[in-house]
Amino acid sequence: MASITPIKKRRIRIGTRATNLAARQAEILAGAIINGNLAKKEDIEIIKIKSSGDIITSSIGPYDGKSLFTKEIDQALVDNKIDIAAHSVKDLESYLLDGIDLLGVLKRMDPRDALITNEKIKSIDELPQDCLIGTASPRRSAILRSMRNDVNIIEFRGNFETRIRKLQDKEVDATLLAMAGIQRLNFSDCNILPFETDAMIPAAGQGAIGMVARTNDEEVVNMIQELNHIESYVCICAERKVLESFGGSCFQPIAAFANFDDDGKININSMISNDDGTLHYNVKEFAQRDTVMDIAGDIGRRLLEYYDKSLKRTVNS
Repeated sequence: MASITPIKKRRIRIGTRATNLAARQAEILAGAIINGNLAKKEDIEIIKIKSSGDIITSSIGPYDGKSLFTKEIDQALVDNKIDIAAHSVKDLESYLLDGIDLLGVLKRMDPRDALITNEKIKSIDELPQDCLIGTASPRRSAILRSMRNDVNIIEFRGNFETRIRKLQDKEVDATLLAMAGIQRLNFSDCNILPFETDAMIPAAGQGAIGMVARTNDEEVVNMIQELNHIESYVCICAERKVLESFGGSCFQPIAAFANFDDDGKININSMISNDDGTLHYNVKEFAQRDTVMDIAGDIGRRLLEYYDKSLKRTVNS
């Protein structure tokens, strides 16, 4: 493979949320830049920025739920205070600020969700009757309730460490976390029970570190093109296309997951649900690379149609 010419001598400023997991993701991105001979270690700076979602301690309910974990970082990008925003793609809205875009992703890690418990269990069926589960994700909550309608779910906010501490303090019987975050932090202190993606369809972009940058910063755009994992990016763009009709907020009980099969076809699995999981609609389709965005857009329209006909009246009722 031909050697890559390093970016011109300039400091590369990576912006990230000020949490341990987000900082670890920025470190992974910095490592990829260094290993790709795109910049030297001493020329990379990681800048931690507090997001609204990290500051709010009450329920997110009173807020609009959009861009809570990304808007301050993206604004820093627009203001030329950073050069690349390292995001968990699942936190990104469908529409970003003018002048910036999701230009690539690193290779996606495990996209699955996992049930985390203090006690060792091998199935969700082994959870106690009427147990208490903590999660702030309507998607996870709705899918769990469709599996076990007896469980009680409370809003469970906080970063990775905060949620684990609450679990270990027995505030709840279980919580849910993304497998990618578990693996990035090398966490193994509790029982970890992953759900296969057909059982709990992941959030769009889950498991991927996204690289958002100014579209007119040619040097950084070229760097991201070198780092971009094409297969992951194709799948994630399809997932985001499914959510586009809804505005892409992760605070809706909606999911989309795309992956390549052994024959090179792209599987797209999606769902939308009411809050308690009693009403839900699943759409699964196959696509080729040249048709995947059209098919993903059609899936999104079908989900929106179901929402308008069957779910809209149930929201906040």
